[in-house]
Amino acid sequence: MNINNRFMGSMLAVVAVAAGLLFATPSHADAKVVTDADATSAVTKTQVQNGTAKADGGEATGSAKLTPATKRWQSATITYKISSKSGYYKTVWQSAVKSWNKSGVVKLVATSGKADITLADKNSTMKNATVGITYSSYYNDKTMNNLKVMANAKSYVFKNVANRYHYSKSERTNVAEHELGHALGLEHNVGKGSVMYYATRDQSVSKPDVNGLVASYR
Repeated sequence: MNINNRFMGSMLAVVAVAAGLLFATPSHADAKVVTDADATSAVTKTQVQNGTAKADGGEATGSAKLTPATKRWQSATITYKISSKSGYYKTVWQSAVKSWNKSGVVKLVATSGKADITLADKNSTMKNATVGITYSSYYNDKTMNNLKVMANAKSYVFKNVANRYHYSKSERTNVAEHELGHALGLEHNVGKGSVMYYATRDQSVSKPDVNGLVASYR
């Protein structure tokens, strides 16, 4: 009887430890989604031509030949939705999507339902000269290629700031390309030839940006 009690006690202890390990293991439902914000600084034509635009506080790192990334989507096929009442800005975003799809690395697909990326325009209430911004969220417990896996993203072009600095439609499209680059997981590039340079105005998607996508989505 004493032996059976000891045996049963030992078995209960093992079950208790196993149950403790089971409950200690985090599930996907417990994963937290973290959100970052990345912005584009507005500059005048004179600043661009004279090269006087200041660096972005050390955020851009690495080589100008490769746009760095900290995040990526789980799949290279990514859904998007343009949330705008303006036909003008719909074409701006459509052109930006086309530029990134030309890379052949990712495939951005339009959807009317829930999208991975939402593209929009609005007026800014910020006091600084930010002409575009992207809010991107990622899972804090999941990585691919050492990059955080994204959960959702929303990109804006600020109409009132673009108007204030007299951006043309092609320049607004470049801003849209920049913000969509952030929504794909790319960071700022140190080189002015990249669309991901912090103060995009004349730059469009270029080889360093495609190289960054290739490295991210390999």
